[in-house]
Amino acid sequence: MVEDRRTVVAEGAIIALATKGARGLTHRAVDQLAGLPEGSTSYYFRTRSALLQACAEHLVARTLQAMGPAFKEGTQITLLELAELAAQAVCAWTAEGGSLVLARHELLLESARQTELHQTLTAVTGHLQTWLKDRIAELGIPAAPERAAELIACLDGIALAAAVAGQTNEDALARSVMRVVSGLLAEP
Repeated sequence: MVEDRRTVVAEGAIIALATKGARGLTHRAVDQLAGLPEGSTSYYFRTRSALLQACAEHLVARTLQAMGPAFKEGTQITLLELAELAAQAVCAWTAEGGSLVLARHELLLESARQTELHQTLTAVTGHLQTWLKDRIAELGIPAAPERAAELIACLDGIALAAAVAGQTNEDALARSVMRVVSGLLAEP
């Protein structure tokens, strides 16, 4: 099945951000990394800003996909299931050399100067935080909004550290995530 060219370009942009950083994100670099003829990226995304936006939107879609079917509104889960889901998400973010988490952090830095990009990334973080807050509250754990924000920050930090270090041991990474989730959400 032939992939949508916009998706291929967005994947190439994620790889470019992860391997070359924001400065290395050029239309030509994306063409090369995506295996597309020169000029393909600029055909679909005329400006660098449009390319960054497409990358952010694709990253959001991949993140939500990585969360799996449990990431639906109204899904009740146990603390163990929440910890397992968090471990699954962090392992997905750090797979393939950590391309998703590295690209995400490059986009976060770019979003400090680009409103539309900031809004895209903030929307998914807000959606994730609301979902997590609701699950934490359903478990009867106090201060759910604060704990959800703290947990997201911790998971993001674990994923980034693993990606930067080139950690590929998913079992060790999952155990680390499980400990953080259990410790952070333990009753005070």
